[in-house]
Formats: sequence, C-alpha cells, structure tokens
Amino acid sequence: MTEEQIDALLDDVDNDVFSPRDRAVLRLAEQMDVTNTHGYVSDELHADLSAHFSDAEIFELGMTMAVLCGVAKFIFCFDLVTREESCPVRRPA
Repeated sequence: MTEEQIDALLDDVDNDVFSPRDRAVLRLAEQMDVTNTHGYVSDELHADLSAHFSDAEIFELGMTMAVLCGVAKFIFCFDLVTREESCPVRRPA
C-alpha cells in the first residue's frame, strides 16, 4: 500500500487512490467491522463485489473478515492488548 492509501483508509475508502476492486472490499470491511453492530451486505454492495469477485470469492472474503473480527473480539474480551484512547471498543467500567 502507498502512504496515500494508508492515509485514506480512515477517511475516504471511495478515494481514487484505491482501485474499484479495492474499494468494494473496503466497503465490505466497513460492514464487517466489529464495531459496526448494524453491518449489512446490501444488494448494491453485493453487486459491486460481484463485478470483481465470484460468489465463492465473496464468501471467502466474508469468512476471512469474520474470523479476523472474532479474533479481535477475543483479544479485547480477554484484555490482551492495551487500548488506545481512540479505540471504539470500550472496556466496561
């Protein structure tokens, strides 16, 4: 990834520094994000992904993201990492 792409990750996944294929995956990642409790793969997002990936590849992307989100949840639940102030996953008071 370029520095431009890294900078755009937090602000603008629709930025032209990403290819249309990468933008589709980034929009899927936004829906799969562990902090997005209302994540949903809409017909529009599925169509966007389908322009670049087969159904099997879309499934594999989703499963990979699900495993990674599950690992992130495990790490936070077991307090295995130091949380930054900006971390959206809060430790209970």
